[in-house]
Amino acid sequence: MKILLVLARFDRHKWDALTDQAWSIARLLTAAGGVQCVIAAARGRDEAALEVVKDVSIRRFTPDLPRWRFLRKKPAVSCSSDNGRLPGLQLFLQKNRFDLIHVMTPGRICEEVAEFASANNIPCAVTCRSEEFKVFNAAATNSRHVEISHLFNRLCSEYAGALKKIDRIFCTDHRLRRALAGELGDRQLMHWQQGVDWEYFAKPSKVDFRREYQLPADTMLLLTVGQIAEDKNQKMLLEIVSLLNQRGRKCKLLVLGWVASQDYFRKFEHYINEHKLSSLVKVIPGLPPGDERFRAAYQAASLVLLPARYEVSASAVLEAWAAGVPVVASPAGSGGEIITDKVNGRLVPVRDFQEWVSCCEELLNERNRSALEKMRSTARAEAKKYSWSERLKELTAVYEEIITLKNNRR
Repeated sequence: MKILLVLARFDRHKWDALTDQAWSIARLLTAAGGVQCVIAAARGRDEAALEVVKDVSIRRFTPDLPRWRFLRKKPAVSCSSDNGRLPGLQLFLQKNRFDLIHVMTPGRICEEVAEFASANNIPCAVTCRSEEFKVFNAAATNSRHVEISHLFNRLCSEYAGALKKIDRIFCTDHRLRRALAGELGDRQLMHWQQGVDWEYFAKPSKVDFRREYQLPADTMLLLTVGQIAEDKNQKMLLEIVSLLNQRGRKCKLLVLGWVASQDYFRKFEHYINEHKLSSLVKVIPGLPPGDERFRAAYQAASLVLLPARYEVSASAVLEAWAAGVPVVASPAGSGGEIITDKVNGRLVPVRDFQEWVSCCEELLNERNRSALEKMRSTARAEAKKYSWSERLKELTAVYEEIITLKNNRR
């Protein structure tokens, strides 16, 4: 079986959850034998057009840039834009026959690939995330069960046509699947959750994270993982840590993730300096894939905080669980969905600042150790169910089913 995974970007210096998901699928399926995976993405200025890592070919294409030079210099214009075009991708698809194409990005790339796959009778799947639709705003609701009506056409003006041509749509959370089912029906939709390298994150790290970054041993670390971006709500976490310290909790915020926007990052740094919070926060703008410090960061943390507005990263939740770290998150996206409040973690509405503070105080209180250990144990067992070996068995079965159904229609 020959499979192509299509992303807007595959940047080994900006390793986000989606990149990690695509890489895990490609690497593990290729290593298991019987499946050859290729990753296709946009090409950055310093990236090779073809790179082979652990027998996985990463093929990058020069994106279609705006005609006017002054627009090319604007920060919003990026080769990693989901709404860009990859002119060389169609020629690549014509020259290389794939048994199945799995698109993991929305916008024009998805449209063009779906059009090509449909015209050439190639099985095609797509992964949809709540973050891409910007509709389930956790800041605007206390519930993760939101009824979405009359929004599909407005939100999917560039996506709807492609989705109707796709053989299977993987939804990262059930709420998104229900919303799409209202317009597309249930036939091609399914919920599929990514996996985690459970054994890797459960195994103690050889790196002393505190010594590596000169962090005091008597200071509790509150970790947040993911893009450094406005919708991830890191500013609110700064306010939480500041208040906790005022109340006698000696703690520090650890922000770990790649910078989504240099403009926002400058504003974030300005906010830290303006409010004199530099002593309460450590910002690490991303770590390369496989860096031992990433696992060590989880294991050094007392809590993992994920107050995203649209999409709490399921990767971050599962990695924290495997490492034995309690998670507090907003009820948004795939990560928020797998958490059961007060059972394997805590769910708190984004706008409820006081509840976030109270929840952190409760989990950091030594008097609640027995309840915390029970939550930690439950979460670790839950994370084990999402090990990549189990998730890939299901994914491979779905791939084979899509190919068989497509071949039977020919």
